[in-house]
Amino acid sequence: MSILIEFDSFEKIKKLFKNLSMGMKNVASETGRHLTNEAEQLAKDRVRSPSRKPGRGTGAYFQSIHSSFKGGRVSFTGSLESDSPIAGIIEFGSRPHIIRPKNNKLLFWPGARHPVKEVKHPGTPAFRVLGDAVEEASLQTGEIFDKALKKQFGDNR
Repeated sequence: MSILIEFDSFEKIKKLFKNLSMGMKNVASETGRHLTNEAEQLAKDRVRSPSRKPGRGTGAYFQSIHSSFKGGRVSFTGSLESDSPIAGIIEFGSRPHIIRPKNNKLLFWPGARHPVKEVKHPGTPAFRVLGDAVEEASLQTGEIFDKALKKQFGDNR
């Protein structure tokens, strides 16, 4: 078997490389966009799951998780974020600390024996919801890239 490609002008070669270059940029951009969306979905699935920590359901933290993708002429950027006030604690955890009430009040909660002036909190473990979602999504890079490549240039096998 042999394949013969003949170019009778420099303009045809230039056009081929330009189309190939633009096609590969589209493939890379589509891969990045898909990975960003996949990471968001994985993070939300984890938060929604009753069997996995942190088990926050579909509340404010769940609703604060969002991804964005910005494509430029040369590069693109995908991000996975949460603007929830507790996002840092869920992602990175917290050290043991003392909780004191504001304005010289006392702390009390259902089930407590009596009001107290302070509580020694044992700390919170890091649940790495966003970080783990990005890492898990990135494991699919090859598969997603292949699909985008086939979509852009067709499956010539």
